[in-house]
Formats: sequence, C-alpha cells, structure tokens
Amino acid sequence: MDTIIHLASTTSTNDEMQKLLNANTPDLQEGTLIYADEQTKGRGQVGNSWESETGKNLTGTIVLFPDFLKADEQFLITQMGALAVVDFLTKYAHLTNVTVKWPNDVYWNDMKISGTLNEAMLMGKSIAYVMLGVGINLNQSTFRSDAPNPVSVVQITGQEFNQTKAAVLFRQCVMERYMQLANGDGSDIRRDYMACLYRKDGFYAYADERGERFEAEIVTIHPAGEFELRLRSGEHRTYLFKQVHYIL
Repeated sequence: MDTIIHLASTTSTNDEMQKLLNANTPDLQEGTLIYADEQTKGRGQVGNSWESETGKNLTGTIVLFPDFLKADEQFLITQMGALAVVDFLTKYAHLTNVTVKWPNDVYWNDMKISGTLNEAMLMGKSIAYVMLGVGINLNQSTFRSDAPNPVSVVQITGQEFNQTKAAVLFRQCVMERYMQLANGDGSDIRRDYMACLYRKDGFYAYADERGERFEAEIVTIHPAGEFELRLRSGEHRTYLFKQVHYIL
C-alpha cells in the first residue's frame, strides 16, 4: 500500500483511515496519509465543520501507532501535529508570524490558516493508534462560511501551492516531529510548542463558558493540555478545551 493515498471525494479522510484500521489492513504503514480533494463531512474539533473548496486545500489524515506513549500523554500528539503544520508553513510556504492557538489551531497573525483533529484509540494505559486529521488552507481565495477569520497561503503570498507537493512535504514534517517523540524528546515538543504559542506574552481578552469576560496572560500549558492563565489580579485559572476561548 502506498504511504500517500489521494482521493477525489470522501465523507472524511478520518472515515477512510478508520475503515483501513477496522479491516486490520496488513500493509497499512505508520505514517500513511490519505488526502482528498473534497470531504463532504469534514470535521473540526468537537463536531465543528471545516470549510474547504474542492481541490484547493490540503485536507487529510495521517495514522500513527505511538505505543511508546502513555494514554495520559496523548496531548503530545496534538502538540506535535500543530508544530508539523507550523514547520510546513514556515519552511515550505515561507510564511512568517505563524503561531499555535491553544490547543491546536495554527494562525497567521490573527487569522486561522489550519486546524487539526486527533482521534485516538487507547489500549490499556497505552495508545494503540492516532488518526491525525488536518486541514491547511492553501489556494482558497474566498471563504463563505461564518468562520470569523480564515486565511490561506495564496491570500498571504499571492502564490498557489501545489496540493500534491503539499501532501508530501506535510507528511515529511509530521514524521520528523513524530521521530522526536519516538526518540523520547517530548520535552522538546513541549518547549517548541510554548515558543510559538499564539499571544504567549502579555494580557489579552478571554471569555469562559459562562460568558464571563476577563483579561489574562498565559502561564503555561500543562502536560495533559490544560490551559493556565493569570488574571491581572494575580488569580490563576486553569481550563480544559472549550471551557475558555480567546476574544479576537
């Protein structure tokens, strides 16, 4: 089986990868990437949809078998996936001002250029496999959904990025970061994630799930992914995903 599989259309590339996993496909290699021109039911985090014009962007799923990680370390995969997107956009699309907005969106300045979605299968205290789904806005020049701040490579640079080339290079970025984890360099992943964190310095506006608005600065991201903030009063608050959001 090829390590890069291109589909014209599918419900979602995570669905396609899940079919291969459920069938115990014998020649399914770690690092296999399925990408599609069109996903009719492409998913974002917690049921959100992902807008992508047919054939314009990179939307795909990579499968990994990180049985060397404990179940409570799976946020490292989230961090690794986001960093791989940053690597791709900075090294190959030649963008600057690329950051990771906690937990896993990738931003150019104050605009969203990519998102990832991890679906993991746990086996006891270990991770059996992870499907790392990604959407990177490459060549889409107009966005019609109500997403507040999308942007693409072509809008920033004026140059289109070949989709097939993007698939090869992005997979390479993922596998390079993944080898860091496999070699026991999880601390380097955490360090690099913190170094390129969106709004990592200074006080910014946030709102919690009850609608309370406040200003705070980022203190740290805990190993399991919790987001720790410090208010101007000095109070510390720690949040899980969807319990707090940035006000842009």
